[in-house]
Amino acid sequence: MVEFGAVSLEWGTVLIQLFIFLMPLVLVVACCLFIVKRTTTKQKAIDELEKRVAALEQEIKRPKL
Repeated sequence: MVEFGAVSLEWGTVLIQLFIFLMPLVLVVACCLFIVKRTTTKQKAIDELEKRVAALEQEIKRPKL
């Protein structure tokens, strides 16, 4: 129990309030991390495709014997 003069709070109530207060912050941070991870994954895929296109262009430019 937490005492604040005439007001006292049960630990369960304090923990629930803290949990409810922190959940939106955790949700925002999780969304930001998800977006960053997804963006880096897409960028890696784009880089790989660009490498493949460059290799195919080199193969096309190569003279045939």
